[in-house]
Amino acid sequence: MKRVFKTVAVHLFFIIFFAIFYYYFSTHFEKNTPNKCKNYKCDTELDLMVDFLLFSTTIQAGVGINELSPTSIYGKIFMILQQLIMISIHVITLYVFTL
Repeated sequence: MKRVFKTVAVHLFFIIFFAIFYYYFSTHFEKNTPNKCKNYKCDTELDLMVDFLLFSTTIQAGVGINELSPTSIYGKIFMILQQLIMISIHVITLYVFTL
């Protein structure tokens, strides 16, 4: 049971880490909704953080569907890095649980 909690803790850590990271580099992302402001000109700080927390959670969960998309090569690299970390955690977890 300790392994399960450690795995969940690692996932939560990376979700929060990347949400803060995406928030800091928010200029590299854009909303895809027609009714909202582009490039976060009219969003409050809380709205912005919740959007990036949702974005990070959907990537970490393997869903990846969201209203945000990267607009630069750096945004794409950050997303790829989080996806590779997520895949690695899953592979390691499967290996550890099958021992």
